[in-house]
Amino acid sequence: MQSQFLDLPTSLQEIPPQWAHFCLNVDNFIAHELKLSIDNKTSIVGFSGGVDSTALILTLQFLAKRRGGRIVAAHMNHNLRKEAQEDSQWCEAFCKKLGIECFTRSEDIRNSAKINGIGIEEAGRDARYKFFQDIMRLVKGDFVMLGHHLDDLCEDVLMRLTRGTAWPGLAGMSGFDPHRTLVRPFLLTPKSELKSFLQDLKVGWREDASNQDDEWTRNRVRTTLLPLFLKENPKFRESIARMWKIGRIDSDYWNQMTSSPDQELSQKVLLSSHKALRLRLFKAALDNLGEGQALAKTLFKLDQAWCDKKNGAVFQFPGNKVATITASGVVFSHKH
Repeated sequence: MQSQFLDLPTSLQEIPPQWAHFCLNVDNFIAHELKLSIDNKTSIVGFSGGVDSTALILTLQFLAKRRGGRIVAAHMNHNLRKEAQEDSQWCEAFCKKLGIECFTRSEDIRNSAKINGIGIEEAGRDARYKFFQDIMRLVKGDFVMLGHHLDDLCEDVLMRLTRGTAWPGLAGMSGFDPHRTLVRPFLLTPKSELKSFLQDLKVGWREDASNQDDEWTRNRVRTTLLPLFLKENPKFRESIARMWKIGRIDSDYWNQMTSSPDQELSQKVLLSSHKALRLRLFKAALDNLGEGQALAKTLFKLDQAWCDKKNGAVFQFPGNKVATITASGVVFSHKH
């Protein structure tokens, strides 16, 4: 297995200037767009062996040698494909050649989904993120690095559009999730560029045939919906990248405006706030109570009920959370 990795490059100095510049652009995205420092930090890379995570672990290893720091790989075997064990062995051999510690975990995701009454996609995602957080604690890590790229961002935006996600969430997944310390260094990089990067460096990767299986929603978006948008606008990816940047600016602004909201929003505050701000204050107060995504339609109903002075009205939200309209404002709490 390891013989195929004999010529793996190990530093920026060993690769063509074009790709050294590519890696430095990723470094710049992390530092300036996401405003994060990876100097002397420990990063856990979610490593499936696919083109995106292989390009990511190689890029971050180059940057770690330049900036200091440690790269650790975390490979999750979902046991959904007959090639899954071969993928795990490939990832371990790849990391061994690079001198990167590789942690692996194997779970029966289909069975987990059945036991918990959730979809396989959700069960796999939950298991991965739990695994990543376990490794974070074990190695005292600073970040979890994920290989999501611009094509993934386009798919995410389209999926959010079909679900009716509101702005600025419609702009797609974040480049940095501070609650889970997730970082997506390739988020504005097209997948085609990642393939070219590995091909030019003569570095292989694992192909996952299930990515073409239309049983999964994301795959249907990737194989059917996204190509239609690209046919109408060949620069659709660039348009999404611009929208993401605008959405990030708007999101930062609203987060600043709604930082540390009280669990009781007074009439004085609500009366002096535009509807756009009230809705975001409601959402921020609910988010402060823990997990559970506040649905936009329920937030609108809550705001209308407050405007109509329906004191005593109670609205339920995911995560066992409730909002109660009172004579003095709106109170947010967990349902008892």
